[in-house]
Amino acid sequence: MKAAKIRFSEEEAIAVELDNRPSALGEVAEKLAQAKIDIKYAYATASEGSAKATAILAVPDAAKALGVLGG
Repeated sequence: MKAAKIRFSEEEAIAVELDNRPSALGEVAEKLAQAKIDIKYAYATASEGSAKATAILAVPDAAKALGVLGG
């Protein structure tokens, strides 16, 4: 990417498996907020009809975030 002069950056992120239902991501965000862990950005995906979803969260301290979430 550098050779092609494409701008990029790397950040710590965690993958979290969630129930595929309304408010599941909000519950995770609330736990992180209580521990004073900011989420820089997040994205999630789930297959149609799946009971689970996967969210990727960019956080400043992945190890601390995983500890808070029990991962």
